Amino acid sequence: MTDRTLYIVTCGAPLAARLCDGVRAARERGWNPYVIPTDAALPWLADQDLAGVPVLTGNRKPGEPKRTPKADAVVVAPLTFNSLNAWANGNANTYPLTILCAALGARTPTAAVPFAKHDLAGHPAWLASLAVLRYAGVRIIDPHDGSPSSVRPLESGTGDQVSSDFQWAWILPSLDEGSD
Repeated sequence: MTDRTLYIVTCGAPLAARLCDGVRAARERGWNPYVIPTDAALPWLADQDLAGVPVLTGNRKPGEPKRTPKADAVVVAPLTFNSLNAWANGNANTYPLTILCAALGARTPTAAVPFAKHDLAGHPAWLASLAVLRYAGVRIIDPHDGSPSSVRPLESGTGDQVSSDFQWAWILPSLDEGSD
C-alpha cells in the first residue's frame, strides 16, 4: 500500500461512468484514492466496482474525526460547467466544492478535466473560470486528447464517445510530478 493520497472528485457527466478505470489507474501508479462525488455524480457510480475505495459524501458531523488523510493531489474528472464556475468563484457550499476550494488554498497539486457542451462553454463564465483555475495552478486537461494547453467543449451527443476514448494516463503522470 502507498502513503500518497489522491482525492478523485467527480461530477455528474458521462466521464463519471469511467471512474472505476481512474481508481484502478491511480492504484497502479501507487496512489491511495478516495472518491468524492457530487450529488449529480452518484447515479453514474451506482453500478461501478470501485474496488473498496471509500466514497465520501456529505460533510462530517460535529465531533466526528476526519475521514481522510491530507491529499497529496486532487483530480476532478469530469468537471461540469456548474462545478467549474462554483469552484473558480470560491463557492464551498457542498462537500466536493469544499474539498476543491481547500485544495486550491493549500496549493495541493490538482488536475481537472472540464466536461461541458458547446452551448454552456459559450457562456462568458466558462473562459473566465478556466483562467482563474489555471492561474491558481490547476492543470486543465482536455477530455478529447489530454492536451494541457486547450480545452474543447463537447458537441451535443458526443459525451459517451469522448468518455470511451478518455485515458487516465493523461492526468496521473502530471500529478506524480507535482506530489514530490
